[in-house]
Amino acid sequence: MLKVIVVLILTALLAVSALCMIGPQIMIIVPLAVVAGIVFAILRSSVSLVCFGYPLTFGLVSAYVGFWEVAGYEWTVPFAISVALGVSGIGLIAAGLWKTLPALPPQPVSDC
Repeated sequence: MLKVIVVLILTALLAVSALCMIGPQIMIIVPLAVVAGIVFAILRSSVSLVCFGYPLTFGLVSAYVGFWEVAGYEWTVPFAISVALGVSGIGLIAAGLWKTLPALPPQPVSDC
């Protein structure tokens, strides 16, 4: 149960941190994440899923901004694509964290 909580919290934090990619810094963050993902994939590490998923979470940011800026944007194909990319990025992050984090031992229950 503790591992589920840790994975959910870390996945949510990484998804929200996609807001940091708004602006020119996306030109540094995305290539860095992709190169790190390739390196971790060569090393056969599950962290590569996290690295590949992180840039995809920007799709949710894009969908959110488009929803508030363009009337009727939520009924368009670009909105659906942005949401699909963002959700797949979150799935990759969660899967990578789940495989990477060690199994946590069960905590003893004390009878007080």
